[in-house]
Amino acid sequence: MKSIICPFIISFLLFFGCSSKAREHNYHKNARQLNDSAVKIASFGDTIKIMHAIELLNEAIDIKPDYYLAYWNKLIFQRQLGLMDDAFATLKAIEEISPKNPYIKTMLGVFYEQNKKDTTEAMVKYKEADLLYKSIFDSNTDSLSYPSMLTNYTLNLKMLGRDFEADSILYSFIQNYCHDAKEENRVFKEFIETNIIKKTREELINMKHTDYQYDEN
Repeated sequence: MKSIICPFIISFLLFFGCSSKAREHNYHKNARQLNDSAVKIASFGDTIKIMHAIELLNEAIDIKPDYYLAYWNKLIFQRQLGLMDDAFATLKAIEEISPKNPYIKTMLGVFYEQNKKDTTEAMVKYKEADLLYKSIFDSNTDSLSYPSMLTNYTLNLKMLGRDFEADSILYSFIQNYCHDAKEENRVFKEFIETNIIKKTREELINMKHTDYQYDEN
């Protein structure tokens, strides 16, 4: 997952536009450095270091309030420490930053179910995600992210209780997309068959999300 970096705001006056852009670039650079430092520090696995990493991510977010990647890593670290109320607040903040991201809607649904025991609100989020996925597929199916997007879509279908539909899509997909002997296709096919098609809804709900990210921009 890449971070979402908003375009620079260009000033009406050329002089101030250039100087503003330079300052903005430095701000973003500082935020990225804080994010990457947080990931390195947290990699030691020590509770104190992870808490320090969260503090660094808060600094990055103070610099860049819409810094998706910093929020994402903060969410991962909060979950690692069992700070579920804090993690929920972070996830809601991510939803505000990226309201059309269906994966976040699904995660929120799982969070409502797993930690809030609120299946009603969970279903609301799964249905919101379903509509967003359909909109994305209607507009573009040629993206390099299509395989992962389709996989996430079928996961959301399973959350909605539409297992047969989800498995039918996945079986069709792996037959058409993973039909050759390429190693990456074989691995991807095996992952889908082992971790999604053969998983129950309850097992999927309890899957861990631990993929913290460096900023590659």
